[in-house]
Amino acid sequence: MDTSDGHGAWAVIVAIVAVLAVPVLILMPLLMFSLLMGGGMTQTGDSVSNVPDQYLADVRKAGSVCQTVTAPVIAAQIETESNWNPGAGSPAGARGIAQFMPSTWASVGKDGDGDGKADILNAHDAIWTQGNYMCGLAAQIDGMKAKGLFAGDTLQLALAAYNAGIGAVQRAKGIPAFQETRAYVQKILALMAKYTDTSGTAGDAGGATAGQLKPALSMKADGRHVNIAAMGITDTYYGGPSGYPPRQCTWWVANRRASIGRPVDAHMGNGGFWISRARALGYATGRSPKLGAAMSIAPGVFGSSGIYGHVALVEQINADGGIVVSESGSSMSAPQLRTFTAQQLQVASSSVWFIY
Repeated sequence: MDTSDGHGAWAVIVAIVAVLAVPVLILMPLLMFSLLMGGGMTQTGDSVSNVPDQYLADVRKAGSVCQTVTAPVIAAQIETESNWNPGAGSPAGARGIAQFMPSTWASVGKDGDGDGKADILNAHDAIWTQGNYMCGLAAQIDGMKAKGLFAGDTLQLALAAYNAGIGAVQRAKGIPAFQETRAYVQKILALMAKYTDTSGTAGDAGGATAGQLKPALSMKADGRHVNIAAMGITDTYYGGPSGYPPRQCTWWVANRRASIGRPVDAHMGNGGFWISRARALGYATGRSPKLGAAMSIAPGVFGSSGIYGHVALVEQINADGGIVVSESGSSMSAPQLRTFTAQQLQVASSSVWFIY
């Protein structure tokens, strides 16, 4: 990674918890245990798999610093940077498992294993620093987006800044047009699926119930395409300039969810990775379709982009287990309906999640 632009420090907010009627001698051991187990951090990054055992705790910890940078992001970034080699080096001088430049490490390096030292070649220190540094970049980017300086997905911009420097992102007002940087961002986004835990989660109903979503869609005369004007939906960014672009799959699902009174966050990222963001935000998720659920489809599955994946919305559940979804995309003239058979869903079951 190139950090020649330099990066501003980001603020750490310390929360003071007032506890009434609890003896201090009882409270302190509980508090210390909570902090040691990560209880003092936002628990957003536990849903991760395929990480080398010796680094699993580190990746989970680093993926819990902020909501934007989850554990699968940390893991995918490490594979891209060093392929999990703590002694890696680059011709440019970057060192360690997270490939920090020594000059950057001097100001941002953190002690990740509690030995009192911040060592660039210590993987525990480097991964902890990586999580904090990425979250710092994400915070800076969100601040600049709030000022209207540029728009775009925060995670992708933070990854670009890690590779090319925050100054390069500022000058480009987005992801710089460097081939290396663009390939870097795309590779990490694609690798996230490898590191996203696909085991079951609480909230899965365990079975779908046949029915049709209410309120129903307003359809055009062809019976296939959605009449968005009749539904009061406009061709504008969902969630403001930094939200979902018009006609994208994410734009449609966010608008449709809002129309049924179940809005989603305006910065969930690419459709295939909504599952990671949903977990980070505490949304219930599972393997069984439910009416109104967002269907997050992994990259390359069901004809989706091999980089971005796809997201659709469950409009109808058939008695035979098949479903009808509404979806949109840049190649579609309007949101439209699509049917998945029960067999199709079964074959792709490891690559599809439902966000309730």
